[in-house]
Amino acid sequence: MKAKLEKVIPNLSSSIFVKREIVPYMDYPWHYHPEAEIIFVERSYGIRFMGNHVGHFGDGDLMFISPNLPHVWRNDHDFYKGDKDLMVDVYVIQFTEDALGKNFFDIYESANIKKLFILGQQGILIKGKEHKQISELIKRVYNSSGFERIILFLETLNALSNARGFTLLSGIGYTSPVNIPDKERINRVMSFLMENYTKEFKLEELAGLVNLNKASFCRYFKSRTHKTCSQFINEIRIANACKLLINRDITITEICYSTGYNNISHFNRTFKEITGVTAGEYAKQYLKNGA
Repeated sequence: MKAKLEKVIPNLSSSIFVKREIVPYMDYPWHYHPEAEIIFVERSYGIRFMGNHVGHFGDGDLMFISPNLPHVWRNDHDFYKGDKDLMVDVYVIQFTEDALGKNFFDIYESANIKKLFILGQQGILIKGKEHKQISELIKRVYNSSGFERIILFLETLNALSNARGFTLLSGIGYTSPVNIPDKERINRVMSFLMENYTKEFKLEELAGLVNLNKASFCRYFKSRTHKTCSQFINEIRIANACKLLINRDITITEICYSTGYNNISHFNRTFKEITGVTAGEYAKQYLKNGA
């Protein structure tokens, strides 16, 4: 997964870029772009990376992302094994802040939308009662054209800006390095971790990917991700554990070992440190919410 600045090809017949992708798996790179982005995952699951956030995503994931916030959705390994029962269905709307004219969002009536761009610098996950309304609006934007599409697009932004049930994902003030070669270096490490987080490996192996010694690598990694390497690995493992807990046919002990831990006490302690609850409590909360 090679990090890159994504260049969104503008549609000359539209002020905004809208697409729906139905594909076997997500193969997007760790990337960022100068456009804001609305993403609705109708169908898919895996691990979401955004700024310095790591977490599980599933069907219905609905996000607003402001410009230049690095992000990627990575499917679970099963998607890459050719299972025809697994499929990705995702809607995407991308647009620049001046898509409807310079300073359009600076007018008084757009004050809430302007705030949306500020909150979106952390990545906004919509979770409340507005979720259904907004996801349906996104589909209507996709299925429309011309002036009707613009009206529906503005309705979508308005609904997002007025939503009360949401979570901010990335840390405050997260900034991505703007140097492209440097982004490629950190992505070599992230790609390795995403592929090997269930395995045991030494920091020297990671440091070697970017030609640094162990001490220099630790400083480099934290300066780019705002986390230690061990924190990052644990968050990937626990995000995957949260997904596995939804499967009621697998035990917590089995989840412990399948996510890279070799000690149940260590797993339980780490799970609670990251999520605030025990693995058993997390599963009970999921069942209580009627999932």
